[in-house]
This record gives sequence, structure tokens and C-alpha cells, in this order.
Amino acid sequence: MRYGVIDIGSNSVRLMVSEEFDRIYKKINTTGLGRGLALTGELKEENMLVTANAVETFYREAQKDGCGAIYVFATEAVRSAKNRSVFIDMLKAKGIDVDIVESKNEAKLGFYGAYTKGRVCVMDIGGASTELAVGDEKGLEYALSRPVGLVRIFDNCGENLSKIDEYVDGIIKGYGTLPEFDQVLSIGGTASTFVAIAENMKVYDPVRVDMYKLTKKTVDEITAYIHSLSLDERLKINGLEPKRREVIVGGGRLLSRLMDYLKRDCITVRESDNQEGYLKYKKGLVRFE
Repeated sequence: MRYGVIDIGSNSVRLMVSEEFDRIYKKINTTGLGRGLALTGELKEENMLVTANAVETFYREAQKDGCGAIYVFATEAVRSAKNRSVFIDMLKAKGIDVDIVESKNEAKLGFYGAYTKGRVCVMDIGGASTELAVGDEKGLEYALSRPVGLVRIFDNCGENLSKIDEYVDGIIKGYGTLPEFDQVLSIGGTASTFVAIAENMKVYDPVRVDMYKLTKKTVDEITAYIHSLSLDERLKINGLEPKRREVIVGGGRLLSRLMDYLKRDCITVRESDNQEGYLKYKKGLVRFE
């Protein structure tokens, strides 16, 4: 059976189409749903409209591609917004139901979507939240979501590096002490964007991104370089999606500070993520609390 899975994130909407668990393709539309949320606690109407239309476009595409079931879920931006019911109603008016994933379960989706083998920590940097999960083939031992992501960072700090680092460090210390692990798997658009930039990708190549070894040195160098450029100059960077150019500096600092926190100089970037994890949940292979 063919499935469609749509992830409504704080910065982008993503579609995955798969034949059972074999991914056929993924698509992304950066809509900035969570822009301004950290300042007002509410989603802006224009961002909701753009995002709802993007969801509908992906939903109709999945239908045309023969998906027998289409699942739509949303994470921190919708979950934490005081006016989230307005956005949910927008989708309902289009005949689309959305599942709001609770924070305690979001880290599980990323872990079970990205997990390969061994004892790992899965890191999922989003627009409004970041999840860490630790486990092995026996299951999860640790999973926690914290309200920090590249859109929240931009709303609160702009591109002031010292302010970003202070803000980020104050939140990620809330992860506490994690169980031991052998490697870090990183999912989400921030890590994959840094791979695309490092590899000078004019066209995004998920095959090259998956299992890529990304070093902290590379992250710091790219972040510093982007920070030195104007927004117009950033448009010339291969691998950097234009709609990410305002928020990527904060994302780079968050990624770097998390690598420090986890005591790792290198992480493995994965293409399989919470969309694959959500499909496993719908198929009964992952349980929520």
C-alpha cells in the first residue's frame, strides 16, 4: 500500500510518499508558520493561510499519486500556539484532519524514524523545538523535547551571536544528564542544510546527505561565513534554501552548542526522520504514552 505523510513544522511543511516503509520521495515547502510565535504566543494569520494552502497542495498530490492513506501531523508551533484552533479549522475546511503530536512523543518519532543500529542519540532540530532521544534496539531510554529551534532563536535573538549562545545554553541545559551512547544521529532541515552547503549542492541530493559525517568544525565555519554575508549575498550560496537564509545562523549555533553539550565533534546526518517514525506509529510499530 502507498502512504502519504505530511509533517507541519514551525518553519516548513514536508510531504513523504512511500510504498509501505520504502520511501519514494520527499518534498518540502518552507512556509514559516512559527515566525513571530515566540513573541506573541500566536500564529500569524498570513502564515497560517500560506501553510494551510501548502498542506492542501501536498495532500492533493499524495491523492493523485495513489496514496491509500494520508496522515497529517503537526508539532511544536501548532502545539504551543494559543490560536491553534484557528489553523486546525482552516485545514478542516479543506477536508484535512491534523494530529497534534505531544512533546513527550515527538522525540520518539524522530528516534524510531532515524534509528539504524547500536546505541545512539537522535537529535532533531526544528523551528520551534529540538528533541533528544537515546536508545538502542531494545527501545528508548531517554526522550525529551525542549522549546528551542531556529525560528524561536531568530524571533528572540536575531543574529546576535552572543545573545544566541546565551539563549540556547539556558534552554538546552534542561536536557540534564543523558544516558551513554555511541554516536549521534541528526535529523531535520538544519543539519541537512549544512551538508548541502558543505557539498556545494545546486540540487539537493538526499542520497548524498543520508549518513553524511558532519563535523563541528564545518558547522562553525559555515555559520561564521553566512553570518558575514548580507541576505542578498546569501542567495548565491549553493545548498541554502532562500527562505532559510534569515534563520540559518541561529540554527548553526544551536547545532554547534548541542554538539558541545553532547561532547561530540562529529555527527551522522540522516534523511529518515519523524515522518518515517510517524508512519511506524500509524502502523502500530511505535506506541505513544
